[in-house]
Amino acid sequence: MTKTQKKRDKQIRLVLTNACENIKKIVKGFAYLTHTINFNDEEKTLTVRCYFDNPLALDAASPLLTQLVDIILAELRGIKLIIKPNQVLFLAN
Repeated sequence: MTKTQKKRDKQIRLVLTNACENIKKIVKGFAYLTHTINFNDEEKTLTVRCYFDNPLALDAASPLLTQLVDIILAELRGIKLIIKPNQVLFLAN
């Protein structure tokens, strides 16, 4: 990983951490989020996976999923990283 890629990865991790903390304040049962990315094509390869404590928590949060995607996308726009809503996935542990 180049020095530039390391800086970009740090930016992405910071904004996703902010999104995660904001989501935890809104949604009971939200556990954490993680991401994967290929820095050669950030916008097409970034995938954000959001995990809930269990399937019941995910079901209970289903009316809010669009709002959660908006939170994540807004944070990423702040660092000029535009992804599609379908690149944000919701899963249960």
